[in-house]
Amino acid sequence: MKNKVYLNILLIVFICAFIYSGYHVFMWIKSDREVKNLEAGIYKEVVSVVDDDKENTLIDFEKLKNINNDVIAWIKIEDTYINYPILQGPTDEYYLKKDIYKRYNYSGSIFVYSNINKQFLDENTVIYGHNMKNGRMFANLNNIYNKSLGTDINIDIYTENEHNVYKVFSCYIDKPNKDIITNNFTNNEKKSYIDLAIKKSKIDFNYEINYESNIITLITCGKTDEERIIVHAIKTN
Repeated sequence: MKNKVYLNILLIVFICAFIYSGYHVFMWIKSDREVKNLEAGIYKEVVSVVDDDKENTLIDFEKLKNINNDVIAWIKIEDTYINYPILQGPTDEYYLKKDIYKRYNYSGSIFVYSNINKQFLDENTVIYGHNMKNGRMFANLNNIYNKSLGTDINIDIYTENEHNVYKVFSCYIDKPNKDIITNNFTNNEKKSYIDLAIKKSKIDFNYEINYESNIITLITCGKTDEERIIVHAIKTN
């Protein structure tokens, strides 16, 4: 009798686990489809390439703002899927699980914290995105870390007022660290921050640094909750 009860309990646990796992797989597939459709729709609507020149890209911020006024910029890294609007919500993690339409989505959005300067005038602008298994959001930061993109990597940041190019100078894996998300510095802190980032880098990008230029820092999850892939890039223009 006890064995039968025990087997019934195990069966119930198994069924519950199966339903729970199935639900999450369904939600992941649903979110994945929504993200791909969203990307294609947004890109087609707001991005235009002049004379087939990829370097001559125009972003229609008026249309983006009509979709969501929280859009502050657009980020693009050539030869990756990273080609997204950047959002800034009322709280730091507002867009962690929301898309550009403010709807729940497991993939979230590319976003910055609520205290970051909207025009990227901070000395260090920290940008976040999920590391999705389907290669979306900031998953392709792995391609930088694995050296698949080489050592000469540009990151394009478009705002309403200008287009700036940032050159990657450091990429490494680290534990979650509040020191990394510093957006402004005093005295020699910025030079120390950049020098430490170069020292930590898995790759020697061999790029001459102008310590007066502003930098951006891209952050996504690593293989575990205790890992972050960190990419630093410095403004070139």
